[in-house]
Amino acid sequence: MRKRALLGLAATAALVLSLAPAASAATEFGASCTANRAEEGMTPVSLIGLTQNGVPSGAPVSGVVTSWKVRVIGTPSVFSQQLKVFRPTASPALFQVAGESAPANVTGGENVAATRVPIQAGDLLGLFGAGDIGALYCEGPESAGAGNTIGGFAGNPPLGSSATLIGSGSNVLLPARAVIEPDADKDGYGDETQDGCPQSALVQTACPVVVLDAFSIASGNAVKVLIATSTTAPVKVSGTVKLGKGSNAKLSAKQKTVTAGKITSFKLAFTGPLKEKLKEIGPGQKLTLKITAKATNVAGQVSTDKLQAKLKGQG
Repeated sequence: MRKRALLGLAATAALVLSLAPAASAATEFGASCTANRAEEGMTPVSLIGLTQNGVPSGAPVSGVVTSWKVRVIGTPSVFSQQLKVFRPTASPALFQVAGESAPANVTGGENVAATRVPIQAGDLLGLFGAGDIGALYCEGPESAGAGNTIGGFAGNPPLGSSATLIGSGSNVLLPARAVIEPDADKDGYGDETQDGCPQSALVQTACPVVVLDAFSIASGNAVKVLIATSTTAPVKVSGTVKLGKGSNAKLSAKQKTVTAGKITSFKLAFTGPLKEKLKEIGPGQKLTLKITAKATNVAGQVSTDKLQAKLKGQG
């Protein structure tokens, strides 16, 4: 292995260990140094950022890496780089390959590549460079310090494998930064830019609004309400009957989860005052039961269907 300068050293940006923008729940971490060196040689090498200013340079939070960044010294050349995510183990020299992006072409200036890589707090970033140039890194004034270290692995260890360090060096940094978004439903999609429905691991588009349809049947001292929904959802059914003189009878059924495509029955049992009122009026008279059915989707949005049932007098 040998290192190659990328058009020599040049003025570079200040080192930033981690960024957490106040306006967003996303977290950016890593070193914002400008890559000016590359590890090249007959045997390809993957690099890992180990420490920054003497502190392990692991991810501060868990979530999904939705984009990664590499800043390269001014050059017209194009380099293939691949982000790697390495997970520490009980052995300081042994790491698990927990994630990787697709290879991306980078060149002089700021480079940003979209990706979708799950990450856990404490995981470390790495780079692999295919071709003659190899993995990029920073060497010079902005990376100076014994507490700035990177390590190397032989080749490009595949996802899910174990990788053992073959060496490490100080006064150098890995020029990779990653943007981590929360993943509330653990579906592997970033909640802010990749997941339209972070409340459900089954859906990544917008959370589906529940469409429900209700039908009622009056029988004896109760009303049966039949409910169908477009998606599986919890449903509540209630009803109100005016008894006169400002008095109302309020009926409710036990909440149930209605499976999409399956009709589910709810029972609104008559209250004592409602039974007495029905016995006071003749069969030719009726009371109106106003029924409301409410279904809630995974995002907490409520859909409502309203209907009426006529209750015959029993006097």
